[in-house]
Amino acid sequence: MPPSPLEIISGVSAAHHAQPIVLERDHAILDVAPPAVSGAPGPTYRLRIDEVGDAAVVREVEPTLLPACCPERHINCDGTFCLYWEEAEPLSVTDAKSASLWFGKLLVFLRRQRVAAARRQWPAQAEARAHGMRAARHQVVAERAASELGPRFRKQLMRLSTRRKSVAGQPRIRLLRDGVRLVTVSERDSRLMTKRARCKCDDAARLGLPACACGDHQAALTNLTLALHGWKRAEEEFYAAYTALGIECCGTMDYCPLRKETA
Repeated sequence: MPPSPLEIISGVSAAHHAQPIVLERDHAILDVAPPAVSGAPGPTYRLRIDEVGDAAVVREVEPTLLPACCPERHINCDGTFCLYWEEAEPLSVTDAKSASLWFGKLLVFLRRQRVAAARRQWPAQAEARAHGMRAARHQVVAERAASELGPRFRKQLMRLSTRRKSVAGQPRIRLLRDGVRLVTVSERDSRLMTKRARCKCDDAARLGLPACACGDHQAALTNLTLALHGWKRAEEEFYAAYTALGIECCGTMDYCPLRKETA
């Protein structure tokens, strides 16, 4: 019988600042002490790892150094850590190489937790993943569409937003960059209404082409606009579901949609 993910993870743990404490058939407990980037010793996290098929999920045995739940710090309501984006980059632990990759994501996650606790905001925000499966799927589409428009455009993704507005009863979605409109899409038929305006891609100034004649950029701008709008709505629904469950803000982050405003 091949080794289980728990056995493989325990087997490579010493190379990743971790020490097995318990190894059972259904779970393992490890002490993990990732050093700081400077090399200075860091805190030791006592973590429980459970198998889910050929993958592994991890949480603190008891929420001691981390909040019990904090979407802004990528800790789910059951205490498990969002180490990676399962919808886009599933990670099976089947050998030492994949276990080392899993540990790499865990160590980065724990180091970022220290920064988040000190700064009260999540570091590397441009790399942050959407909250919830539906929002994550929209983010995948948005990132791919932005990449089709060029590397400079892709880097500006976090500066983009959308605004929905009805004109003569027809819902339209505007794509904005720093509050300035780039394009408008008809929500009803997913149609780029500004397709004859100059494209917004990286080469727009040099080529001078309208979006409808600039490669596949008409589709990219349409997909990007709709995906960003769907992403926003899905995250709003995600936090509404948390609120309905009675989950409250842990108070460790300056921005949190779960935080209740005080008079």
